[in-house]
Amino acid sequence: MDGIVYQAIIGGVVSLLLSIIAYFLHLLIQDIRYMKLEQHKLGHLCIKLRSEQEFIRKWLKKVIIKGSETLRKST
Repeated sequence: MDGIVYQAIIGGVVSLLLSIIAYFLHLLIQDIRYMKLEQHKLGHLCIKLRSEQEFIRKWLKKVIIKGSETLRKST
C-alpha cells in the first residue's frame, strides 16, 4: 500500500511541475510573438526616419547652395 501512495504523490508532483513548465513556455511564446511584432514596427519606423533624414539632408544642401549664391551676388 505504501508503494502505491508514494507513486501517486510522485505522479502528482511530476504532473504539477509539468503544468508549471507548460505555463511558463506559453508565456515565453507570447513574449516572443510580441517582440516580433514590436521589431516589425521598429523596422518600419527606421525606414521612415531614414527617408526623412535624406529629405532633410537634400533640403539643407539646397538652402546652403542658395545662401552661398546670395552671398556671391551681394559681394
